[in-house]
Parts: sequence; C-alpha cells; structure tokens
Amino acid sequence: MSDGRLRIHIVTEEDPFYLPEFFREFFANLATDEFVVTGVDVTPPLNQKTPLALAKKLHGLYGSFDFLRLCLRYGVAKVKDVTLPTTAWLGTTARVAARFGVPSSVVPNVNAPEYVGRLRELGIDLLISVAASQIFRKDLLSVPRLDAINIHTGTLPQYRGMLPVFWQMYDGQAEIGITIHTMTTEIDLGEILLQRRVPLAGRSSLDAVIREMKRQGARTMLEILQRYRTGTVDRTPMDRSREGYRSFPDRTTSLAFRRKGYRLL
Repeated sequence: MSDGRLRIHIVTEEDPFYLPEFFREFFANLATDEFVVTGVDVTPPLNQKTPLALAKKLHGLYGSFDFLRLCLRYGVAKVKDVTLPTTAWLGTTARVAARFGVPSSVVPNVNAPEYVGRLRELGIDLLISVAASQIFRKDLLSVPRLDAINIHTGTLPQYRGMLPVFWQMYDGQAEIGITIHTMTTEIDLGEILLQRRVPLAGRSSLDAVIREMKRQGARTMLEILQRYRTGTVDRTPMDRSREGYRSFPDRTTSLAFRRKGYRLL
C-alpha cells in the first residue's frame, strides 16, 4: 500500500568519474518524506559490450596521453572500491546508493521482459534515466504511473545525442543547457518539462564542466520532482525545426576541441 510518497526508480550507467557527483548531490538533498527511490540500476558504460570496445571508443576521444590518465583514475577508483568502506569513499553510484539505503543492481538489458516485469511489480510513479546507456522501448516506457523522464546535459532539441557538454563547448556556447523531458523510443525527444542554462564562466576543462553540470543536473532533477509532487509540471513540445544530433566525438573533433583552447581532462 502506498504511504503517500512518490515512488521513483532510476536507471543510469557505470561511470566512476562523473555520475557519482550527480548522485551525491541528489541523495543528500532528496526529501525522503515525499519521495522514495525504489532502486538505482546500472547499465554498461556507453552501451559497449566489451571492455576492449569501450577502450577503443574512449581512446579515440582522449588520445594516448589523456587515455592513460583516465585509466589511472579508473584503476585508483577500483582499488578504493575494493578496499575502502562506504563511510570513507563514495566514488561509485552503487556506493552512494548504499549509503542512502537504496538498492542497486547491474542490468545488462533494460528492455528484457524479466526486468520490465520486475519494475512493474514495484508500482513506480516515475522512471528516471540519468545517462542510461540504452534506448528505452515501449514496454519499459509504459511502466511508470506518471512518466518516464530523462535528464540531458544539453539544450534540446538542438543538442540531441552523445556527450552534449563537449559539443556545446565546441560550438562556443557561453552557457551549457540542462533539459528534463519525457521519453519516447527516439533518443532525446519528447516533451520538455524543465530547462536550465548554466554559464560556462570561463571554464576550459571538459572534465571540470561535466562535474559541475552533474551537480547542477541533480538540483534540476530535484526541482522537477517537486513539481510532480505539487502537480505543477509544465509540458512544452520540442520544436523539431531546431533539431540537431551529434554523435560521440572522434579523434578529429577532439583535436579541433583542443585547438579552440579547451582541455579534455
């Protein structure tokens, strides 16, 4: 039986670098007397099937030197995950969830019938994608009582697609957008529920900007949850005449990004 709190379930992806920033901010400020998180499920990073495929994709973006630095960060994170208690380090999404008493699990395929069935049994009001690496199909989107929503760190529909923070910086935007929208079976489309813009403020490191935007994104998500709670959600159709789509950056665009005066790490 419902206790009056909105029941939300979150799907995200494996990422020890940036997403813990979102979840630390989110859980630390979530009103637990108004909302209950039924779980945080983790999909494969960038939806890559093997570590080698993921490494190739990241190497193409970062180049050899920064890729090596990224691997060192990942190695340190893995050692901490094995050796440190959650009271000492909250560097993974699963650890953040555990600290706040929220169950988490690894989900290889969010559209698998058994997974969709398990979510139905939870009786959730909202299904939230936070950088989930897989497209949600119709059966999954139909599970929540209210909406399935996604947070996208880019102004939509102009910056649909992969790594939108990179592309907004690449295009010389003075602000980085945050969009929360209802989900469809097409990537980054639906009704806009809330948009915010955060000044770049002279930052030149993609790494630093993504970290800040994850924290800002958590605050924006908390804001839309309150609107659901009070029944004050506004819905705006996306103007698809302004639509753009960007793929994951390759080595050529990465080098051009650096020539514009930016750093990746």
